[in-house]
Amino acid sequence: MPEQHSTTAMGWLPAWADLQERPFESAGSGFSVGGGGGTEYVAAWPDPGAEQLMSRISSEPGARLTLVCADADTAAGLAPAGLSLAAHSILLMAPAAELDVDAGLPDTSQVAQAPMETYDAVEITVFDRPVAKGRIQVRDGFAVVAITELPEGPEQEGFQRAMFAAMAEEAFLHGAEYLHMMVPPADAPRYEGSGWTIAGHLLTFEKQR
Repeated sequence: MPEQHSTTAMGWLPAWADLQERPFESAGSGFSVGGGGGTEYVAAWPDPGAEQLMSRISSEPGARLTLVCADADTAAGLAPAGLSLAAHSILLMAPAAELDVDAGLPDTSQVAQAPMETYDAVEITVFDRPVAKGRIQVRDGFAVVAITELPEGPEQEGFQRAMFAAMAEEAFLHGAEYLHMMVPPADAPRYEGSGWTIAGHLLTFEKQR
C-alpha cells in the first residue's frame, strides 16, 4: 500500500468529514470533527497525539474520541482508561481501477451525479425512478464514498457495482487512486473479495457514565 494512503496518515479524514457534512479542523496530530451532538476527536493509534486528545474527553460534555487502528488485534485490546467503547467501524479501501467495471445495467437505467455543498451525490434511476443512491467526496487525492440506498432483491449487487464504478470514475478524474469506505464490522466480509480490503478499525470512545 503506498505510504501516502496508509491508515495512520489520516489523509482520508477531511473527505470523510465532508461526506457527513461535518466541520473539521486539525487538533494536534489528529482532527476534531463537529456535529453529532458534540466534538469527535480522531487520531491514529498508537500515536502520542492520541494520548493528548484523551485528556480532552473528560472536560468536554458530549465529546468523543475515535482511534484509528491498523489491525484487529490492536483494536481488540484497546480500552483507554475512563472511556467506554461506543461504536466500531471498519475502514475499507479499494483501488479505483478495480471497481471501474461495467455492471451490465438495463437500458432503462441511468447514472447521474450532482454536486452538493460538501460532496457529490450519485444516483441510479430506472424509468426515471431513483433506485440507488450514494455519495463521494475527493479531497487532496483521497476519495471517500458511501452508499446510502440500494434496492432489495437479486438486482442489488448489480446496482451496487454500478454505483462503485461511477464513484471510481469520479475518483480517477480528480486524481484519487483509491476509494475509502466505512462500514459496520458485520458488513465488511461481503465486500472483501470484490476489490475491497480492510485498511483499519475505527473505535469511538466516550466518557464512562
